[in-house]
Amino acid sequence: MNYLAHLVLSGKNEEVIFGNFIADAVKGKSYLSWSKNIQKGILLHRFIDHYTDTNPYYLAGKRRFYEKFPKMGGVINDILYDYLLWQYELKHKNIQLDKEIIRFYRILDGFQNTMPESILYMYQFMKKDDWLTNYQYKHGIKKALHGIGKRIKYSDNLESCFDILESSIFDFEKEFEMFYNEIKEHTSSFYVN
Repeated sequence: MNYLAHLVLSGKNEEVIFGNFIADAVKGKSYLSWSKNIQKGILLHRFIDHYTDTNPYYLAGKRRFYEKFPKMGGVINDILYDYLLWQYELKHKNIQLDKEIIRFYRILDGFQNTMPESILYMYQFMKKDDWLTNYQYKHGIKKALHGIGKRIKYSDNLESCFDILESSIFDFEKEFEMFYNEIKEHTSSFYVN
């Protein structure tokens, strides 16, 4: 899953949220040098990644990208899941993502002095261009995909995968809802103190 979904699944504890956010830059057992709640956030992030990578609903969506974008299905699906999360919450109104995003930025701002350098560099662009809010829009997702394609020199047309999402939108939405309900249940134990 991508940044927004990771943050949403982090609960309310600010250190858990921060740990989940920086986890990709924390390798192996180096997480043990962080506070207990930041460790919990890092382990939560790893759990979410593992759960996602083995979930049949997620994998069904990922496979739709294999023909046109071999080896990129997971990256694409992760980003599109932030779009689908927005659509889900706009429909069901369980949480107000616009307000949650303001809270996430405030929390992460408070940890900038301890962010790993690579995460801080990325976070500055994330906040400046408000990636988390823009994931609700097609143009925001297409921009994110275009940027990834340019950075990894894989495809200069990665954003065209949005057409695949739109052609199977009902399947993606159904799969996301099943996946999201499951992962919310499975991650809730991480932020019970």
